[in-house]
Amino acid sequence: MGVLTIKGKTEKGVGHFKRRMTSYPEVFKSAFGHPPYQGTLNVRVPHKIFIKEHFRILGHLLNEAEDFLIEICRANGVWAYRIRPYHPQTAQGGHGDDVIELVSKEVIPGVEKYGSVVTIEFLR
Repeated sequence: MGVLTIKGKTEKGVGHFKRRMTSYPEVFKSAFGHPPYQGTLNVRVPHKIFIKEHFRILGHLLNEAEDFLIEICRANGVWAYRIRPYHPQTAQGGHGDDVIELVSKEVIPGVEKYGSVVTIEFLR
């Protein structure tokens, strides 16, 4: 297994995951094994990085039509999860594959403002 390392910059999101995590905390705690930090960190990368699904959260558990693919990674040295909305019929969803949505158990260091650089390591 190798490591794919990429750098990107943080950008403002729309808040959908914070709402989901607040409304269904037990689903996220069950999926990750711990309560996640509320919301996601959006990181725009220079090119598309297609997700390698490690597991998923089924959409019906969140009262949604799309599932949520999860890939384990590291962000600025902290264990994290990439979350990619995925509509089963279209294979589309979310911001696309050049915006990586990350969630972690803790605040990812070094991302105090939009435009902060994040180093993401994918275990591939």
